[in-house]
Amino acid sequence: MKRGKTRGLARLIRHFGRREEGATAVEFALVAGPFFALLLVIFETAVVLFTDISLQNGVTAASRLIRTGQAQNMSLDSFRSAVCKNVFSYIDCSKIRLDVSKSATQPPAGVDMDTVNDSTPQSWQKSDPSDWVLVQARYDWKLFIPALSRLSNYSNGEGEQMRRLTAGALFRNEPFGG
Repeated sequence: MKRGKTRGLARLIRHFGRREEGATAVEFALVAGPFFALLLVIFETAVVLFTDISLQNGVTAASRLIRTGQAQNMSLDSFRSAVCKNVFSYIDCSKIRLDVSKSATQPPAGVDMDTVNDSTPQSWQKSDPSDWVLVQARYDWKLFIPALSRLSNYSNGEGEQMRRLTAGALFRNEPFGG
């Protein structure tokens, strides 16, 4: 009797192995998870890079105001507004941290943007003609994909995993004003 059950099971396995109905569905089930995970990672990476480029473009355009002497009467908040005019609207401008430093003789040593946090004071140093100026900006981007967040490089104080985006411009002012 036991031998009959074994034969029946073996026959069922052979029969199942020869049948091809549903093979496409099984193959799709095996490939769909990794495919959609890869698709989400590509999308997340594209959005992060797009945001990083947008932040860099905003810093570059606003830094031009300093270089040409148009920012002489600006405050840090008005300079932030100039940066925000040149970034895409989905970036929360209140979370952009800025550090603008100057030096008359050599390029200034900037702040390590990887170590600053929200309590680190931002700086705004007005520059003179022919000064070296370093403009640095940082923006903490919250990742959309929770599993990908574990691979990020920064955790804010509330336990959220973030990706720190930085942008900068180093230049020598034009001899404006004369």
